[in-house]
Amino acid sequence: MQKNYNVVIIGGGVSGLTLGAMLGKLGQKCCIIEKEKQAGGYIAGYQRKGFHFDTAIHWLNQFGENGISHRCFSFIGDDYPRPRPLSRINYYYSDNHKILLQPDMELVKADFTSLFPDEEKGIRRFFYHAEQLSHMSLKMSNFVRSSETMSFFGKLSFYLRVMPIVLPILKHIRYSGDKGVKKGLSKYFKGDAIKDVFCSESDLLSCLFPFAWAKNNDYFSTPAGGSAEFLKWLLAKNKMFGNDILLNTEARSVILEGEKAIGVKAVQKTKQLQLNAKYIVAASDLNSLYRDLLPKGKISEKVLQRLRNSKQYKSAFTVSVALDCPAEDLGFGEELISLMKNNLERYQHEDSNPGHSKLNILSPSARDKSLCPEEYGIVTIYMAADIESYDYWKTEVSPEGRRIRGGGYYGLKKEIAQKLFQRLDNEINPDFSKHILFYEAATPVTYERYTSNHRGTIMGTRPGKENIKNKVASHFTEIENLLVGGQWAELGGGIPTTSLSAMNTALIVLRKENRKMFKEVIRYFSGNISLEELNDKIG
Repeated sequence: MQKNYNVVIIGGGVSGLTLGAMLGKLGQKCCIIEKEKQAGGYIAGYQRKGFHFDTAIHWLNQFGENGISHRCFSFIGDDYPRPRPLSRINYYYSDNHKILLQPDMELVKADFTSLFPDEEKGIRRFFYHAEQLSHMSLKMSNFVRSSETMSFFGKLSFYLRVMPIVLPILKHIRYSGDKGVKKGLSKYFKGDAIKDVFCSESDLLSCLFPFAWAKNNDYFSTPAGGSAEFLKWLLAKNKMFGNDILLNTEARSVILEGEKAIGVKAVQKTKQLQLNAKYIVAASDLNSLYRDLLPKGKISEKVLQRLRNSKQYKSAFTVSVALDCPAEDLGFGEELISLMKNNLERYQHEDSNPGHSKLNILSPSARDKSLCPEEYGIVTIYMAADIESYDYWKTEVSPEGRRIRGGGYYGLKKEIAQKLFQRLDNEINPDFSKHILFYEAATPVTYERYTSNHRGTIMGTRPGKENIKNKVASHFTEIENLLVGGQWAELGGGIPTTSLSAMNTALIVLRKENRKMFKEVIRYFSGNISLEELNDKIG
């Protein structure tokens, strides 16, 4: 079977679906192929016994009126499911401190000063710098284009305009890694106790930006019904724009004509497919693209080495818990709880150890009552984890080299889940375990199986000076018309990053295919014209 398209998108997660809908609106016929039986990737979630488990999103950013997620989704359709602003954001929670991050910075500053009165001067300076970043963040919403969508003179003009805006970042960006964070925090604080509030952060900007975003009211929960509402909406929009979405379809190879991509060979169950297109976009794992879908040697060793050496997000051990009572009865609210142990080395907060690793705990049902039956609740526990931990989570190896989940694997999942429950009993509420109806646990092996992401990573490559210096993120490959979309094309993760990636990938295609329309779309995403004006111009 052969079919012809303008663009074939490998990967039906949120980025692939967002890109497909954007290109569809712009007149490009797309085919999105997804190897699983349902699209959506991390945002799909799953149902168990009347409970909807939303497994991916802690919170959302960039959904304010000028945010890039809002602009991208509004471009697709102004009827997109609206997230709800959070008034209680993050609870920094340990034996030594309990501080609630919220939009009112004066209240947060007062909490810090009350706990650490000897650090008042440094606290004022820290919050002043966070406020600078909050102003910068608002201004940057008009400077979200990738330089890869620009001409030489366009880049020059862009950098001249953006440089004064990003100056507040430049003085902080060099403080990364354990030594860097400690040195950066020492600019503000004298004692170790207050620095321990940020004991799990990998760079100084990760300490400052949450306060900047909070000041901007830039934290949101998922829309009513959970993140799956985004999925339903994106599927409907792709259908409306005439795109094809092929489920249970696995890409087997990118078809090349010399050094140019011209299609994808795929298998849908037992059916062999050849999908021809002018552009191929991998909105999927970049490692798998280079390793499995292209002939050996087509990607240079320099590029492969750069990807191997990049700083990437870890995977996770996640437990979704169904409770026999509302989560609020056990003390959970809409805020994320960052549960940390004090006096540890920084790496220990992400070393897959349920006894002391940092835990991110939230209650989706406290945010949205529709996710479970009335008078019940949901709590989700996240622990950063490596796929290599516990000898690859006690999986076994088949003669073909595949990882097999046997008794050791399932026993380990149960053991770690029970240790996490015990920790919540000890540190959050002594009755937590008594109210568990049932639970589902996922390991890095689970995430790798369902997403094919390298090592089960949750979000791809981290922002930071090393990845920026090495130019890890790019929408282009060494193959003509083979583009990278999703979380591997931009540093960072989550819906803001994937929507930004979708926007820039769409612009790269549009710049070649319809220069007049490209210029008008640029004006919208740069904040120079309204969506109504853009829609009038492009029809």
